Amino acid sequence: MQVGSIQMPTLLDRIPWMRFRGGIAEVAPPYFRPSVSRSFVHCRKNASNLCGFRVSSNRCLSIVSASGSSVDQEDNVVRVRFAPSPTGNLHVGGARTALFNYLFARSKGGKFVLRIEDTDLERSTKESEEAVLQDLSWLGLQWDEGPDVGGDYGPYRQSERNTLYKQYAEELLNSGHAYRCFCSSEELEKMKEIAKLKQLPPVYSGKWASASDEEVQEELEKGTPFTYRFRVPKEGSLKINDLIRGEVSWNFDTLGDFVIMRSNGQPVYNFCVTVDDATMAISHVIRAEEHLPNTLRQALIYKALGFQMPYFAHVSLILAPDRSKLSKRHGATSVGQFQEFGYLPQAMVNYLALLGWGDGTENEFFTLEQLVEKFSIERVNKSGAIFDATKFRWMNGQHLRLLPQEELTKLLGHHWKSTGILKESEGLFVEEAVQLLKDAVDLITDSEKALSDFLSYPLNETLSSSEAKPILEDSISEFADSLLAAYDSGELFDALDQGKSGWQKWVKSFGKLVKRKGKSLFMPLRVLLTGKLHGPDIGGSVVLLRTFGTGDIVGSQVGFLTLEERFKLLREVDWDSFNNKQTVLESMTVSH
Repeated sequence: MQVGSIQMPTLLDRIPWMRFRGGIAEVAPPYFRPSVSRSFVHCRKNASNLCGFRVSSNRCLSIVSASGSSVDQEDNVVRVRFAPSPTGNLHVGGARTALFNYLFARSKGGKFVLRIEDTDLERSTKESEEAVLQDLSWLGLQWDEGPDVGGDYGPYRQSERNTLYKQYAEELLNSGHAYRCFCSSEELEKMKEIAKLKQLPPVYSGKWASASDEEVQEELEKGTPFTYRFRVPKEGSLKINDLIRGEVSWNFDTLGDFVIMRSNGQPVYNFCVTVDDATMAISHVIRAEEHLPNTLRQALIYKALGFQMPYFAHVSLILAPDRSKLSKRHGATSVGQFQEFGYLPQAMVNYLALLGWGDGTENEFFTLEQLVEKFSIERVNKSGAIFDATKFRWMNGQHLRLLPQEELTKLLGHHWKSTGILKESEGLFVEEAVQLLKDAVDLITDSEKALSDFLSYPLNETLSSSEAKPILEDSISEFADSLLAAYDSGELFDALDQGKSGWQKWVKSFGKLVKRKGKSLFMPLRVLLTGKLHGPDIGGSVVLLRTFGTGDIVGSQVGFLTLEERFKLLREVDWDSFNNKQTVLESMTVSH
């Protein structure tokens, strides 16, 4: 073949570079300099129209994509997309895919595009689309182009791009890469059954692939419904160099001629996504590994329309602890659910980034800005990542406690008021309560129980438990008498009115009085003053109860008891009855 060069047709004013060499058509990516990457397309039999890769009746084609071995984006525009279907909530897997696209684009100075794939008209809803956009915004993944902000490559909803799909479908039909198929559903089902009996792949038999113009015209005149099928080469293969998975290849004989336009005029997913990615100048397709098999169909469409394939990177699935695919049966799986449960967006971004990626160090805590700085697609692992709900919860707690005190107080105060525990969302009590309880809070919603427990006084329940037996046996009634005496004299409240320092001085002198220290001093104090065996710092707790002891800020349904009311109950305790209960509990344990 004569060596020379030709000009390819323009695609939205972006002209791929192409030249012929020794029977091989070398095509540079339309959005990159020729030196960055090349794809090689070998047409082995009597092929004409290499720009569209029209193949002969032998239909032999081999595509080898050499792109993806490295990501050198010097002076080149990186454009990635996240393309959710608005048919439900944003799953954590989708959120991670969006995050990786966002991080890659930002780390390369590129564009992050949001495209809504709403061709499933029956299941797609406006409410789902709005929820997806809200979830992405909540995570802080702001897009540069999309249905709400516009851009130079819109529309950004597939349902608004039908004219474009029909245009390219007609182009494939006219070039011979597609043909009309008039097979009925019954005929197609019969083909599947025959293939199954012969133990062959359930691929289309090609009945209408070689139909004459007269046969096609006859069916058109009868008004027979038809689809558009893409003409797949009978021999050959596709090989890509995936940025995450390395070399991946498929043989064409595993794929029959596939539908690109349904009989109702609606395009099929693989056709839509190829046309969209090409006409939106997407340079890198970063998506879940479940889309890997789609690459073969999409590559054939890219080549038939003269589009250059982008780089591909297929991210592993997120797995449950049992290594099955994460689903609703494993608990919360959507971004919206985690938001409702009290998770922070920065914690979710941090945790999702670690599901399959790491910076090579032991560090596990990153802000979104730090992730942008450190992220590289080469460090994304191709193995499935386990979603550990316990670790995610723990990580959220770490992020929660790292918030500035003012921001944390605002978050928890708002939650306390909204749940009715408190009548006010701000003030000195809220500030002190947040400081006291924050170590027991991993989720914003945890703060509800933490504050409710703090305000409660379940003395009877605690003393009746088996865990209280050692305290009851340690002369607690005499200890309670000494504590009541300190209350009656006013010395306890005088000390508490001086804050934590006053409490510390009083405890020291009270310990000397009752000849106790350490656990034998503080455990009975905790039980008698808070009604519980465990909780936050006892000194801080009692000081806070005294300072805001009137309970005016506490909601009426909480059942809060002031310190004065607690001492009143203490006077009425029948210690012998609790000792008897412990004896009964002990006998029940022995009998079992």
